[in-house]
Amino acid sequence: MARKTKKYKLVNSIDFKNKIIIHLKRYDKFCFLDGNNSHDKYSSFDYLAAFDLKIEYKQTNNPFEGLKQFFKKNNDWMFGYFSYDLKNDIEELESKNIDNIHFPKIHFFIPQYIFIVRDNELKIIYNNQIEEPAVDDLFELISNIEIGQGFNFNNEIKTKISKEDYFSAIKSIKKNIQLGDIYEMNFCQEFYIENPDVNPFSLFLKLNEYAKSPFSAFYRYNDSFCICSSPERFIKKKGKKIISQPIKGTSPRFDNFSQDELSKNSLLNSEKDFSENVMIVDLVRNDLSITAATGSVYVEELAKLYSYKNVHHLISTVVSEIAENINPIDVIKNSFPMGSMTGAPKLRSMELIENYEKSYRGIYSGSIGYFTPEMDFDFNVVIRSLLYNQKSNYLSFMVGGAITIESDAKSEYQECLVKAKSILDILNDEK
Repeated sequence: MARKTKKYKLVNSIDFKNKIIIHLKRYDKFCFLDGNNSHDKYSSFDYLAAFDLKIEYKQTNNPFEGLKQFFKKNNDWMFGYFSYDLKNDIEELESKNIDNIHFPKIHFFIPQYIFIVRDNELKIIYNNQIEEPAVDDLFELISNIEIGQGFNFNNEIKTKISKEDYFSAIKSIKKNIQLGDIYEMNFCQEFYIENPDVNPFSLFLKLNEYAKSPFSAFYRYNDSFCICSSPERFIKKKGKKIISQPIKGTSPRFDNFSQDELSKNSLLNSEKDFSENVMIVDLVRNDLSITAATGSVYVEELAKLYSYKNVHHLISTVVSEIAENINPIDVIKNSFPMGSMTGAPKLRSMELIENYEKSYRGIYSGSIGYFTPEMDFDFNVVIRSLLYNQKSNYLSFMVGGAITIESDAKSEYQECLVKAKSILDILNDEK
């Protein structure tokens, strides 16, 4: 689909961002991505919004091959997600837990409008069948939206796994490690609220402001919402270069400078966190090598400390060059699900995850992002995310961590709470 472009100067890009999010209430399907001014060397925008659906894709049989055909036919911007349970289409696996959120396994759509903001400049990329005055009217409409008050939230948060059962599961997973089944596994638990009094748009505005994560996303598919404050990039393609940035290693931020430095140095000197990071880097290197030009896979950064608003993380950057005659979608397929959310070896880890976890992951630990018409792409890791089904009025979020032979159950449980802090703070805030 051919497109036109129009640019506007923004007086206040943060104010305009909040107005776009409110405007998105009109649409049953949309994708909003926010870098929250992280400006890492691979970022392409401050934030973007894709909305007003033209055509969509949600094929469940042979989904990756179908997506290739969908792109070939339309050759346009595509926004969407890959859910964790696509693992069952890549390997001989199954998902046995109950799905309470009801996102399809895969969903991509081509929008009429894409709003891209960078440095107080808005670029609107739109269907060339739309007249320019209609674009001006839309810009004016969004600019004049009134931003309302926040919301009150006071609901009981429950867990699918008790603290005692969590400790017991860690003990059993470590036995699997001792037996040589795996040497690392990502184990997650779900917090949930039944019949919450919640507005997903207000919730995203509040969580996004609180966490300011570099790969935040707000995705709607009919009654299903993903409210995501992810700090992690899964995979990006820019030209021939492929970039993957797994996270392993987390410590909390503190307002007190000395405490914060102590937390930072503790993470940097943690042998356990460093070894976890190295294991996942090896897995990512192996995944990328399947679609890479010979000798092009290398580690650009190993376990480098990145500090965000509420947490410190150890992040590695692994890059490669895509081999000739490789379809870019195969780069994603061969790396999916991301190693930071499975474990190593990946296949056996995913089998055990299904045995130990009590919740259906779905879009959680999947990936939200986009393809450009040139077949470049950028996708996050769906973590630190609230999942909400408006029809059943069910709200949940999952957190987890890498379990190794050195893991201490109490410490792992505490790390889950650190990762969930931004969400728990929002949900417990009655102001």
